[in-house]
Amino acid sequence: MKRLIAALVCLMLVMATGVGFAQDKKFGLEDIPEIQNKRALTLILETGEGYSKVLPAIERFTEKTGVKVNVERIASSGVYGKENVELMAGTGYYDLVYVETSWTTEWSDYLWDLEELASTYDPGGAAALREDLAHMSPAILASGQAYGKQMVLPFYTFDMCMWIRQDVFDDPTEQANFKAKYGYDLKPAETWEELVDQGEFFTRKKGELLKGEPLDHDIFGLSMQAGAYQCNDETSARLWSMGSDWVTVVRDEEGNLKEFVITKENKEALRKALENYKECLKYDSPSALTANFDFVVAQFGNGNAIICPTIWANCSIWAEGILREKVPEGRIGIYPSPGGRPYTGAWSYGVGKATRNPEAAYWLLRWLTSYECGKIVFNEGMVPGRSDVLEEVAKTAEYPHKQLAEFHIDIWKVMAPHIPDYYYFNTKAGGKVYDMQIYAISKALTGEQTIDQVIDYITKQTVELTSKFDHIPIREEI
Repeated sequence: MKRLIAALVCLMLVMATGVGFAQDKKFGLEDIPEIQNKRALTLILETGEGYSKVLPAIERFTEKTGVKVNVERIASSGVYGKENVELMAGTGYYDLVYVETSWTTEWSDYLWDLEELASTYDPGGAAALREDLAHMSPAILASGQAYGKQMVLPFYTFDMCMWIRQDVFDDPTEQANFKAKYGYDLKPAETWEELVDQGEFFTRKKGELLKGEPLDHDIFGLSMQAGAYQCNDETSARLWSMGSDWVTVVRDEEGNLKEFVITKENKEALRKALENYKECLKYDSPSALTANFDFVVAQFGNGNAIICPTIWANCSIWAEGILREKVPEGRIGIYPSPGGRPYTGAWSYGVGKATRNPEAAYWLLRWLTSYECGKIVFNEGMVPGRSDVLEEVAKTAEYPHKQLAEFHIDIWKVMAPHIPDYYYFNTKAGGKVYDMQIYAISKALTGEQTIDQVIDYITKQTVELTSKFDHIPIREEI
């Protein structure tokens, strides 16, 4: 109940403004008081040129506060293992902890409750922090809570969306041909069954026509990242769209966590999700089985695919830039993935309990997740968790930034009521189960194992890992 109340409070703060974010003054460097503890801080910043643009903002923090910040550059795939060792050992090596939101509850014992830090170090107390939270997405904030407490704040988000070649979908010839073959209008797929139809329709060989012109290369109807890294997120999007999940979260009458149950419905939904995924792969490149998001971006941008049904929305500007160069007449359309409940999450920062400088770490966290830093993040094609930044972009920017902002504003409203009850955001086994799923799902997609074998393995491993690392009981419904 506490977790749900916290999420609803954030939502009420946002709704109270009438435009999606509070109208008061934005928090900035000038609002950081004199920091007494000058001990240096250490944090992780992902590798990549875009993330490097945040380094000057970190330097400005040092200039303002006199606190040096040591920045360690690590690829996102290496973060969990590197930080988990330090957290469990209590070394305090990372003062600010870089957290994928599905790890938040798992690491909650090692992170400070941010309201507790605000009450200690902020002249405005916890109320000042809550005021800033009113500028942020309620859905993303909820994914960064544990047992009703805000443990992390979003640095950038990675909600899933669906890309389509808007110019192809708008073509009268393609529209007429599609309706003649399938009996309904061509539009962004709202169901996974529609997606299969569209994947089949748009998969074409060299020499066949697209928009009335012969193709000089093969194209695929769909492009997905089915390799053993993010295929489970694509599967989550399918599960969530069915109103299901990997595991059902059960609460008592007061709203507190009671137990986790892998129900018969959960397992049947997973079977349907994997069957659909495999069906969709018929209309994708064989390389999809080892693909990650960079392959999907390139495939779509180069004009080799028409639809990406489950892709990170924060890659949209990147993909559009390639498309503009390779297919000048091409235009990207950004929509919810079929079913309308895409995977939602963020890379966030929290303050480690073992830090020797919680004071400075709290203020650096506030700065990195501020309105000003959010604008820096968005300018690099990433999407901050701040509604105020995206509301401004939606009002002032043009294609494709405008539609990217509008997509997030809308999908965050859709997802906010559901996030508090998804398994990933409630279990202390989240990171371990997530990594297990990655490889298991991949085996079902490649055919190395049958779908039934994979469902059985995931079920047993989820029960075992949750029983070992969480205090909330879990059972399988037989």
